[in-house]
Amino acid sequence: MENLTYLERIREVYPRLKGVEKKIAEYIMQNPERIIKLSITELSEECQSGEATIFRVCKKLGYKGYQELKIKIASEVIEPIKDIHEEINENDSALVIMEKVIRSSMYSLEKTMKLNKSTQIERSVSYLLKAETIAFFGMGGSAALAFDGYHKFLRTGKRCEYHSDSHLQVMMAGLLKKDDCIIAISNTGSNKELIDNLAVAKENGVNIIAITSNNKSPISKISDEVLLSYGQERSFKSEASESKISTLAIIDTLFVNVCLKNKGKYMETVGKIREAIAKKRF
Repeated sequence: MENLTYLERIREVYPRLKGVEKKIAEYIMQNPERIIKLSITELSEECQSGEATIFRVCKKLGYKGYQELKIKIASEVIEPIKDIHEEINENDSALVIMEKVIRSSMYSLEKTMKLNKSTQIERSVSYLLKAETIAFFGMGGSAALAFDGYHKFLRTGKRCEYHSDSHLQVMMAGLLKKDDCIIAISNTGSNKELIDNLAVAKENGVNIIAITSNNKSPISKISDEVLLSYGQERSFKSEASESKISTLAIIDTLFVNVCLKNKGKYMETVGKIREAIAKKRF
């Protein structure tokens, strides 16, 4: 693992970690800048673990100890962040703008991965697996993202619905049954009409997965699981444009997990779809 980054090392060993070790690994992934400033004693308090357990995790990652891990994180995180957060300037060439946009998007994806715990993904997948119907709700700029999710999840063999109109959403919310699932997408998480529609579904025992950039937003309070899509606003680039890329990655993550858990149905459905699409081609 000599040439791997600290994040790649964590991903490599994560499946083999046990109990509190996984909690420590997740904390490191989600708080790299904070780790640099924490002593091993402070980290043990944060994770409610023993210092020996933290040292053991460091060894499993291939480091001599906690201090070497901190140095490695500092070298990989601090300087790159300064470069990534460079503002786009009016005099930048098209190539430089592309580089800044792509690097910024890459950083948002990394942040999104750190913000969401494996337990959150697993719970979300469990809601989707037991649902008879999966509905995708999104309004305004989030509508296209909801449609992308609908388009993908048709391949799972589940009954899928997509609605961007408030009235159709509330109608669908009233028809959904207990254990059905809604994936609601809202960057701000504060669209009143969307939240009102989700409240109707909640009364029917529908599970709600929210994908938003704000975990303290109104949509978070009504949802069973909240997945965070990171995005940062800049002079010539809105926060929403970055969080859209992060949201697509979260949707893909849920989709792949569901397909792997229900591989037979997925393969059967994909076969039927390909056969139908083939009739549309020369």
